[in-house]
Amino acid sequence: MGFLDAVGPAAEAELAAWRTAPGDPAALSHRELMARALAFVGARVRHERPGGPDRLPDDDLATAHGYVRHLTTRQSAGGTFVGGDNVLSPPDSAFTVNDVCDALELLEPLRDRDPAAEALAADLDRIVERATPALLTGGVHTPNHRWEISAALARIHRLHPSDALVERIHEWLAEGPDIDADGLWSERSPNYAAAVSCPSFLVLADVLDRPALVDPVRRSLDATLALLLRDDTVETVQSRRQDQSEPFGIGPFAPLLWHVAVLDQRGDLAAVAARAAVAPMWQPAVTAARAMTDPLLAEPLPAPEPLPLGTTVFDGARLVHVREAHRDVVVFAGSDVPAQGHVRSGLANSPTFLRVLSGDAVLSDVRLSREFFGLGPFRPTSLDDLGDGRWRLSETVSAGYHQPLVPADRRADGDYALGDEGRFSGSMAFGSRAVDEVSLRTVVTLAVEPERVVLDLETDGADVPWSLQLTFRDGGTVTGVSTDAATGETVLVAGSGTHRAGGSTITFGPGGGTGYGQPAFYAPGQDYAFLGGTDRPEGRHVHVTGRAPGRTRLVLGTPRTTDAEDVTTGAATAVIG
Repeated sequence: MGFLDAVGPAAEAELAAWRTAPGDPAALSHRELMARALAFVGARVRHERPGGPDRLPDDDLATAHGYVRHLTTRQSAGGTFVGGDNVLSPPDSAFTVNDVCDALELLEPLRDRDPAAEALAADLDRIVERATPALLTGGVHTPNHRWEISAALARIHRLHPSDALVERIHEWLAEGPDIDADGLWSERSPNYAAAVSCPSFLVLADVLDRPALVDPVRRSLDATLALLLRDDTVETVQSRRQDQSEPFGIGPFAPLLWHVAVLDQRGDLAAVAARAAVAPMWQPAVTAARAMTDPLLAEPLPAPEPLPLGTTVFDGARLVHVREAHRDVVVFAGSDVPAQGHVRSGLANSPTFLRVLSGDAVLSDVRLSREFFGLGPFRPTSLDDLGDGRWRLSETVSAGYHQPLVPADRRADGDYALGDEGRFSGSMAFGSRAVDEVSLRTVVTLAVEPERVVLDLETDGADVPWSLQLTFRDGGTVTGVSTDAATGETVLVAGSGTHRAGGSTITFGPGGGTGYGQPAFYAPGQDYAFLGGTDRPEGRHVHVTGRAPGRTRLVLGTPRTTDAEDVTTGAATAVIG
């Protein structure tokens, strides 16, 4: 069985939906227009291949050509495409041109015998011709854009060989693949690894005949397997992009996993590739079309092998994944916010420092809020391995009160420069003033023990309330809790609570009391609150509260259930068999 056999049903279902309700092409972006055009070209080509769908898609090329005609109206005089926040963007245009080139590759065998294919290919060729100068000289604004543009130039070179195109690719490649020793691309994003960086390097390796360029893909997929959780999502808390706050399924990795599993005859990749190919993915019809440009995806997978149990540490991202037969535990201390001093697009902003997936029960986020100058939740700045499954996370935050200026720095007109104090801005010449500092040190020690995770919280410094927010994935039930009178939040006052989902449970406790002196609350920090926003995760929230300074212990019980699936063996065997 090849990749198309696995993804084919989902691809055909999506194509059927587009044929029935195509929508208004004028409402689609240039990338969506070309993606759909590629999908319908792929449908036409797949029909002619052995084992292709029985239906005769007589109008699929006409449908594809309709999308392409709309696309031509979006191409600017300079060759880039109009639309989106990134105005006249070379890298955004490269995404579209990559699909144009794949469509041309698929159409090539049809051009001599099908006038509709020839007419469509001619229009696509003109799009490439107009776009090439912009991609050849254009710039980028995110790390992965370098590789998307390079892949587009490589595909153009495959169609229309040019030394100038290769020279430009080498300029980008000379900057070095932005992948660390742990296999994480610099954006640490599963989404961009799957959609941009890895597929781009496979194309570059092929077109440039440089097999070594597959190595970053191998390392990235090794990291992906190490980040894979029992629900077949890839951990995202470390990401610096949009996917850092939501689950990311394994589906988009399917063609990459399949390609390298066949190339290297790797059973561990094969086991996950088989599941990924039938998992939800964005635009499976487009994925199927692109897959026909990769001969390795027509090959069957090697025999599957289970993923290993154990602990993986990502030193650069300060991330730990403990994989056991019945649960996953993720520890994170790698937020970029403490070092950068603010929340920003392109940073790992999440204050989630612990996740636990036990059978069907999921504790998706553990966060610690405190009332301390609006500096936001606990974001540890260090991660220490204490041995025997114990990890220490620590952070010290401080703010201050500013003293009067010394005589030499005073101005009679009171007109001081507007400056940033670290928490807010003001016309007070902050840098010239002595400061009385107030600090709060927080240390969390996590012990991953059989059937439980023990969290020891130690705070030192300012006398302030804190609230430990446990967020359970929607769909289960929570018992043993009550409502906090001060905030209306759910709180564990005493004893233990239980989250049940399916046949699995996670227990938590003991509670720490309640009251106006230790309210249940989530404080996202002034970067969000100033704008009336929040980064609070979705799910069922339960709080355990207390005050600093002091020590508190919380025990998360994760009992093994007899019907809990062994994610390393049962799931893989069931799919492959």
